Amino acid sequence: MKAKVLLIQNGPAGTDTQKNIDDNLALVREATKDFKPDFVLFSELSNTQYFCGYNTPEHFNLAEPIDGESVRRHQELAKELGAYVIFPFYEKGEVKGEFYNSAAVIDREGNLIKGDLPDGRQVSVYRKNHIPDQWSYSPGLNERYYFKEGPGLATFKTEYGKISILICYERSFPEAWRVLALQGSKIMFVPVAAWGPNRADSWGGELRTAAIQNGLFVVASNKGGLEETEGPRHMFGASRIFSPMGEELAAGPAGEGPFVMTAELDLDQVDQHGVRYTFFRDRRPELYGTLSDDVARGVL
Repeated sequence: MKAKVLLIQNGPAGTDTQKNIDDNLALVREATKDFKPDFVLFSELSNTQYFCGYNTPEHFNLAEPIDGESVRRHQELAKELGAYVIFPFYEKGEVKGEFYNSAAVIDREGNLIKGDLPDGRQVSVYRKNHIPDQWSYSPGLNERYYFKEGPGLATFKTEYGKISILICYERSFPEAWRVLALQGSKIMFVPVAAWGPNRADSWGGELRTAAIQNGLFVVASNKGGLEETEGPRHMFGASRIFSPMGEELAAGPAGEGPFVMTAELDLDQVDQHGVRYTFFRDRRPELYGTLSDDVARGVL
């Protein structure tokens, strides 16, 4: 089975959410004149600027509910294209004061797909679980001011098998990749809005390693170009698509956007990986208990 992927490397966004969507959808419609995708992925916070870095209460006004205008427009896009759409957005939760960095997974008919957590619970959208707050460069990122952590790591069922999402910072947590791979995920979609030289230098190698170690496809879309909020951020772009064997299937330009990429994923490679690389056969879970046991780690 093969799946065609359309990746949008979003360019710098403005302050008008609906205009940002207009621009993004125009890119998709132009790209799909001669290409019929099975999946469409946008970058992190695709319909807004990346506003984290200053405690500015006005930015909370950018958040929208799951049944809001922005999600609805992407549901219409999915139905129009007959494709799955992964739409990253700033979500206003149902409970007062709860906001999330989220990604909606929409099926070919325009319906939201619920995600399955390992314990059997379901989620309406994927909500970023690992929330950074650090200031090693300027502007820094204070996502904990704007976002609540999600409830867990989810897989989403499609006709191509299970898919999963890790948002931006989460790509650096190998435990999250392995949990989702063990749940049967075949494609990891990674929407990102990242800048900074150290992260740019490690970006491609980090994704390629995760693809090989976990035996899945990685489709990672990072914003590219200079985006201005209270201060400038030059997003480093360089979106990537990797196979489970570590082959680079597509690469976007560094430091600029918007840009459109396509690739065809041969999903049989997921099973082939288990024969070539026997990582899952040779796992020793009984040795890894200290990952979740602070007493055993000696920190309590």
